[in-house]
Amino acid sequence: MKRFISILTTILLLSAAVFADTEGDEYDDGFVYEQNGAGDQFIKVDLGANFPLNFGSQLDIGGLVSIGYYRFLNQYFALGGDVLIGYNVSIGKKPLFQVPVTFGIMYQPYLGKFEFPLMFNIGISTITCQSMTYFPAFTAKFTGGAYYRFTETWSFGISSTTFWTPQWYEGKYDQAFFTTAGLTVRYHF
Repeated sequence: MKRFISILTTILLLSAAVFADTEGDEYDDGFVYEQNGAGDQFIKVDLGANFPLNFGSQLDIGGLVSIGYYRFLNQYFALGGDVLIGYNVSIGKKPLFQVPVTFGIMYQPYLGKFEFPLMFNIGISTITCQSMTYFPAFTAKFTGGAYYRFTETWSFGISSTTFWTPQWYEGKYDQAFFTTAGLTVRYHF
């Protein structure tokens, strides 16, 4: 009889778990996860081609590497800066190096895991060609891109930057326009 009462008690306790009310068990604090938020940051590295726009056939297409850092103010806007090293070769096989250091603002809308940043930066640049250095040169850049957020911490994509550098020297005024196109990897933290 003791065994029967023990088995009956066990069955009743287990059946109570089967018919238990499960509504309201999930905790909902109302938080909606956003791709980026205030205080989020990222470091980016770009590799690409550097296209001279207003040099005619005097400069060949070159290359570039860029590294940057940005910190979000809210889910759409971030402040930061970057350093770009551009390289082109003239028709006389003389190298042209540019190193703009810029700071600016980024607006980044997103759609699911796709992010579309637009950046405007200003700063200074060093230009070296044929053993002559021009510093400091004012530089303004506009960048657009498309990225896929592969994981929470990594995104990959393409970007294009157009930058303008006016130059005043020996009573003359000149300006340089370049456009870049390349691949970018970003580490978010």
